[in-house]
Amino acid sequence: MVKPLRVLIAGVMSVSAFGLMPTASAQADEATYLQRLLPVYGSYVSPQELLAEGYRVCQAEHSGSGSASAVSMVKKELAASVSLAYDIVSAAAVELGC
Repeated sequence: MVKPLRVLIAGVMSVSAFGLMPTASAQADEATYLQRLLPVYGSYVSPQELLAEGYRVCQAEHSGSGSASAVSMVKKELAASVSLAYDIVSAAAVELGC
């Protein structure tokens, strides 16, 4: 009786732990990030600059800065419009997993 109960508990625990695992969509996806931004902003900013700025946004957000601060940072660093800065911040949050 004890062994079947242990198997049942182990099964429930493993299913519970599986629910806590991150999904594939939460992983960084540089290609999708660039696909989202390059068609609109590719003539203004290089792919390398977009990626570097996206990862700076992630660093800023992980250190506690909010999205508004990140938009200001991008605007200042790239001498970018508010719409470009906002798009970089939102794309980084979604596609780069910030």
